[in-house]
Formats: sequence, C-alpha cells, structure tokens
Amino acid sequence: MYRRNYPDDPGMHNMSNDRHTRTTFRGNPTFFERVGNSCAGILIGIVLLIVASGLLFFNEGRAVQTAQSLDEGLASVVPLDNANVVFDTNNGKLVHLTGKLSTERVLTDATYNIAVHAVHLRRTVEMYQWVEHQSKTEYNEGSHTRTETTYTYSQEWRTDLVRSEQFDNEFSHRNPTSMAVQSKTQTAHLVKVGQFQLSSGLVAKIANFKPVDQDLINKPEDPNIHVLDGLFIHSLKPMNPQVGDLRVKFEYAGLSGQSMMGDAETVSIVARQLGSELKSYSTVAGDNLEFLYPGAVSAKAIFSKEHAQNTVMTWALRFGGWLLMFVGFACLTNIITTLVDWVPIIRNLVAAGVMILNLSLSISLSLTVIAIGWIRYRPLLGIGILALAATPFIMSRFRRQHHGTARYP
Repeated sequence: MYRRNYPDDPGMHNMSNDRHTRTTFRGNPTFFERVGNSCAGILIGIVLLIVASGLLFFNEGRAVQTAQSLDEGLASVVPLDNANVVFDTNNGKLVHLTGKLSTERVLTDATYNIAVHAVHLRRTVEMYQWVEHQSKTEYNEGSHTRTETTYTYSQEWRTDLVRSEQFDNEFSHRNPTSMAVQSKTQTAHLVKVGQFQLSSGLVAKIANFKPVDQDLINKPEDPNIHVLDGLFIHSLKPMNPQVGDLRVKFEYAGLSGQSMMGDAETVSIVARQLGSELKSYSTVAGDNLEFLYPGAVSAKAIFSKEHAQNTVMTWALRFGGWLLMFVGFACLTNIITTLVDWVPIIRNLVAAGVMILNLSLSISLSLTVIAIGWIRYRPLLGIGILALAATPFIMSRFRRQHHGTARYP
C-alpha cells in the first residue's frame, strides 16, 4: 500500500517537508464477507463477556476484602507518640507514627554537579526530535473506499526515542538512534523516620517530586551544556534547539536533611513494627497494609483516605467491566444490523433497537455478576442487586401479558 519512490509517487500529493497527503484505495467487502466478519465477531463477543464477568466478580471480592482489611487495621493500629524510641512491646503490631525523614548520604550526580539530601533524585532526559502525526479521512465511493492520510511533522522534546525509520517520509525527518545521556532515578540506601528503618515498599511511596532549586544548579564545565530555567541544555544554540539536542531536568522527593531547600520532610506511616524496621502488615482478610502520607496525618485520616481510594478503584473497574460487556454484546448482535444494512431506513431503526438491547443486556448482566460477588459477603444486598438486574425482564414480560389481556378480553 505504501510506496517509497519519492518524489514521483502517484499516491502522494501536497508534498512539503512537514506535510503531505497519501491517497489509497481498498475494495469494499461484499455482503457475504460482512456476514462472515460478523460471525467472527461473535467469538470475540463471547470472549469479551467472559473477561468482563471475571473482572466484575474479581472486583467485588477485592473491594470487600480491602474494606474489611482497612476496618481491621483501624481497629488494631497502635499510635506511637515518639518515633525516636523503639518499644519491644509493639513488636509485630500495626503502628502509626509521624516523623521527619532522614538518610545517611547525599544523592549526587557528578556529570551535572548536583547534590541533594533526599530519598530520591530523578534525572529526566529529553531529546529534540521529529514527531510524525497522522489524520485519516475515508470516503465511501460505492465499490471501494478512498482513504486520504495526511502526515504532518513537528519538532518536539520527547523522553522516548522516536523511530524515524518508521515515518512515511523518513528522508527529510531523521532522528538520532540513541541518547548520549540516559534518564535515571537514584534512591537512598537507608531511609529512616526517627529510629525506624523504612521498607522498600514505604520508600517507593515517597513520590512527591519537586524540581531542584535553581540556586543549587551550577554551570557545568562543558561549554556545550547551558543552564536555562533550571534545565541543562546540550546545544550549540539553546534558544534555537536542533534535532538531537538534549535537555536534562532534575527533581527530588523526600527531603531528608537541612539545606537551602528547607528542613527534612515530615511523613506519617502505618505499617508493622518488626524490631526497628517498618514493614507490611498482613490482615486476616488477606491484604497487606503499608501506608505513607506526606505531612502529619492521623491514623483515622489515613484509613479514611484509603477507603476513598478503594471506592474510586471499585467504581472504575465496574465501569470498565460494564464497557467490556457492552462491546461484547455489540459484537454478538452486529450480525443483526449486517443482515439489513442494505435497506437504509430499516438499518437505522434496527441499529437503534439493537443498541438499546445491548445497553439493557450489559447493565443487567453486570448487575447480576456484581450481585453474585456480594452474595457471599452480604446476602441481602446481593439478592437486592439481583432483583434490580431482573427488573427490565420482569417489566417486559408484564407489559406483554398486559397487552395480550387487553387484546383478548
């Protein structure tokens, strides 16, 4: 379909360095080919319905288990008034404490002469590159479809390597194949709050990255590296970058020492105390509790935030499961519209009816799976959701019986 004999390619027009349009043609499928594709779509629809049902059922069990674990954690958590003293009586218990972060060594980047007393130091590298954008317009011309694909090219800063060999017009838009400097994140080896050492899971939760203060950025010795607005620019003309130029940004998270950027950051933690270490706590319900929040946050507030996150996650997965079911039913019923798509008026009416049917079926089946998931934990709630799922079918049957009675008194 795509030929490379520039500039005499008859499928390409409006040629310029940064924009061109390519026209291609393809034959439209016959009626029997569309029916065959619809039959293949039935298999896809069945798979989607199975995946959606599994996702919804898993999600309800996960939501209930997480809620039970959070309630268990809140009921058993032990508040620590002083993070600088380790009491053996709390060994193995779920504890809550608030204190300032501390690390042993300063994190440094010798290449750019950056030094920060923090838990994380992140170096982000971007390269100025060509980026290809596509926009397609299709025109149905009876026995075939004409597709006009417009390619435009712009120069942008990107953290990933853009493969210019995959461009439609690669000759005028070549990108380097590698970056001279790589992005990376340094993490302190030992992170503590008071006398307690944090687990790797807790350290990973320290993610409120902030840009390194410009007062701590010095001009590198390399004359090709310039400092502009807190960024290191690898360019001969930093105000007019060329393809292949680099810019480097530094950010830190978890300030852990006194410096020009301020005092050490305060965090609040809920975790299991094992000696002087803080690790994850296993609940009876089967979850692991290990929370870290910036600032001074009470145990009750932490568990409240976790409950809120659980609710958001639950509804997001419910919507995702319903959407998969809707698409699955659309694949199953696509053959109905295919059989009548040669009659425009009937096709539109049938398509509207099928969409309403798919919407009703996907909602009812989603509610049914959700109800089955809840019956194990809260039978009355599960039965109530099942009744709600059956409501459309009960109303439909009642309506048919009502019409039948009215017709034959």
